[in-house]
Amino acid sequence: MTERGLLSVVLAVVASAMLAAGCVPQDHGWTSLYKPAQERKIRVTMPRNAPSISQQFLFTTHDAKHIGIDVIGKVGTPVIAVADGWVRDSYFEPAYGNRIEIDHGSDVRGRRTVTVYKHLKDRLVSDGAWVARGQQIASLGTTGMLGGGIPHLHFELYRQQGSQGETPTDPHLFWADGVGRVTCFDALATYPSGDFRMTYPVPCR
Repeated sequence: MTERGLLSVVLAVVASAMLAAGCVPQDHGWTSLYKPAQERKIRVTMPRNAPSISQQFLFTTHDAKHIGIDVIGKVGTPVIAVADGWVRDSYFEPAYGNRIEIDHGSDVRGRRTVTVYKHLKDRLVSDGAWVARGQQIASLGTTGMLGGGIPHLHFELYRQQGSQGETPTDPHLFWADGVGRVTCFDALATYPSGDFRMTYPVPCR
């Protein structure tokens, strides 16, 4: 392991220990910064009532990767679908624990989007089920060896990129209210159709 890679691991362990010890804010309305290695850094606006983001998307060719965002919360917090779609997979694996994958189909540009939810306490939907935006699909948990014992949802988004297939993409590009504007789900709201746009994967208070 390179010196930079070792430093990234050490910092991640320290951050996890601080979070578990209560040294990092655990409530609502804040978001961590992108790591320097992430080339495209999006300015993120968090609603005050949204559960906080403790780690941002990181996808580079020369550093450790974190191909999603981590939303912190209490064990048992509802995890909800970010948009309508079909459950492509719902299963348990040792590394990431309970996980669910939702295929949201292709948008008007012909690009398919898939979202992934990991470290879940439980799974409330099965393969092939149709889910609606805002529907509870699971509960936030700590399952999987890579969960670190910290209650959080690791959320990933994959976007079809031509012949490259589905590639990891920063979720902050696809909020319903616009790039970087975290959007809480509202059952009474009307959301854009055509292009893929999503709402937060956990309820806001």
